[in-house]
Amino acid sequence: MRTTQLTYPFPDATDLPSIELAHLTALPDGQVVEWEALGEGEPLVWIEGGPGLPAHLARADVVPVLDRFRCHLVNAPGCGRTSPPRRRSDYDLEGHVAFWEAVRRALGLGPVTLMGHSWGGLVGPAWAAMHPEAVRRLIVVAGLAGNGSVDPAAADAEQQRALDRLRDRPWFDGAYAAYRIAVGREHPTEPQDVATFRAELPFYFAEPDSDLAREHIARLRREMRINEDVNDLWFRRGGWLDADYRPLLGAISCPTLVIVGEHDWMCGPTWGRPLAAAIPTARLAVLPGQGHLPQYEAPDLFRSTIDEWLETL
Repeated sequence: MRTTQLTYPFPDATDLPSIELAHLTALPDGQVVEWEALGEGEPLVWIEGGPGLPAHLARADVVPVLDRFRCHLVNAPGCGRTSPPRRRSDYDLEGHVAFWEAVRRALGLGPVTLMGHSWGGLVGPAWAAMHPEAVRRLIVVAGLAGNGSVDPAAADAEQQRALDRLRDRPWFDGAYAAYRIAVGREHPTEPQDVATFRAELPFYFAEPDSDLAREHIARLRREMRINEDVNDLWFRRGGWLDADYRPLLGAISCPTLVIVGEHDWMCGPTWGRPLAAAIPTARLAVLPGQGHLPQYEAPDLFRSTIDEWLETL
């Protein structure tokens, strides 16, 4: 295996967009939440990943299910125009769960279908565990139960297998250098993090050079924002991502589907299996040939996987 020298400079991003969702709603504690709803049908709440990514990025994620669900996209604390928590410590898992439950009540939603992606696939299960009355069904896409839930060597081997598929691509060295710079930085600024995230985005796709993937990569690069406070606390200062949250997930009682891509370089089957095993009601679906974003690359397969699961309930 060839080695990659970290010789690629990434200038800070200077074109950070401001993309608003349709509504602002006051919460009982005086904070404000920014949200919008797309599609028709029973209520679904989408929890974006990151942590710290804005909900407008998910307008494309929910396209495969818009004819089945009324999809609520909500900016998490500190994202977009949603108020940050009054205490930075409330960016933790319990604080996020309390936020999402307050939002559900403020929007007048009954029990919802909950779909969380990536880090949102950690917050979503925690919400279902702590508030079983709030979640009718749970769909986790490329989620995890914390770094402590997996063997580090197995996780690294899985990531390297996913990257090995792409090492001959002309953009690989630059993207990999960006990734290494990102994980090695201490307390980066948002312009720094956005710049490296833009460069490493191809790794999130199973076939990043396809026309479909290129369109999504271009859109994500244009629209990317990151709440650096929450991102830093989870990945660095607070270290909250390093915990093992599996003991909490045993309290989940709603039907649960865990979807994972075979070639996901961040949260592949090594992450999905212990997550699903910790949830008594979970079914695991490993999507062949898919990466971290099957809802983008294989929307028909993504939807049929959900429909087949729903038919069994």
